[in-house]
Amino acid sequence: MSRSCVLAASVVVGVLVAGCGAKPVPPSGPVDLPEKPADYVDVFTWSQGVPAGARSLSTVFKGPHFSYAFGALAVRSDLDESSGGLEAGPSRAAAGHEFLVLYRLQGDDTYATPPQAPLNVDVVVGATRKRLPKPLERGTGLIVSVPVGADATLEVTDDKPYQFSVRNGGGGTPAPTSDNAPAKPGATQVRWQDGNYRGNGNYQGQRTSGPLAVTLELGTRSELANTLPGIGVAPAKQLWLRLPDARISTDDADLKLDLSRSVSLVLANGRQASTRQSSSGLLFTVPDSFTGGVLTVEPQFPATSTAKWAQKPEPKQIQLLPS
Repeated sequence: MSRSCVLAASVVVGVLVAGCGAKPVPPSGPVDLPEKPADYVDVFTWSQGVPAGARSLSTVFKGPHFSYAFGALAVRSDLDESSGGLEAGPSRAAAGHEFLVLYRLQGDDTYATPPQAPLNVDVVVGATRKRLPKPLERGTGLIVSVPVGADATLEVTDDKPYQFSVRNGGGGTPAPTSDNAPAKPGATQVRWQDGNYRGNGNYQGQRTSGPLAVTLELGTRSELANTLPGIGVAPAKQLWLRLPDARISTDDADLKLDLSRSVSLVLANGRQASTRQSSSGLLFTVPDSFTGGVLTVEPQFPATSTAKWAQKPEPKQIQLLPS
């Protein structure tokens, strides 16, 4: 064999050996997230507080047989673990679209008389209407894909359609049975002095503990009437007593207190008034001969909360009198 043939064969073998030992070159650039359809709608579980990147809400959407309190809203171009995306699947919005993510937090304590049959709940975007794939329970969130800058409408069919603007946090057709509607003419009021409360205690939770400051405000409005909008007629020989602006809060956004459990009313005859569920404020039933009573403020966590008081805040008593 000639010297030139030997040299050529050596070159071929070297190229083959080098090719067999070469490592694959990894692709450059970020891995692209899968894209959701332009008409994507889903409901996911979310038991935490207001997520990063979302703005807090304090909005109640209510009808005769449903009541949702929404605690946060986010506008996102993609979904990840911080938005509930692990359940829905990490993804990005379709071209020219974005996600509206509306959160009904676990601490929603609103109440409405349950319906006899499940209500139809739809999401409307433009001319597209889609039925929610599962109920929007406490501790869940709604994801809906919309064109960039556009809105979506949450619609619940009760005695009639009730609509809620997802992006703007309200609007649409308001529920005429709102607990904040004024009482009918003829309703009287109650009066009090120093309706503000400030208290400090120490709590123990599953993962956190420490000091907790509590604030309660009764507001300025009150109603004492036989009939109230959104509530109906009081039981026989009873009146409704409503303080619609009463609010309770803490200095920790993730720790909620139960207003109705935190405030009790003892009547002038020594009996305790019955506390009723209300989407906002305080609501009691009192005798139609109501002559006054004493509110006692003793901050309490919701019955379902894992947080407990290690040291309770000091209670406060507030005298109520008919005006």
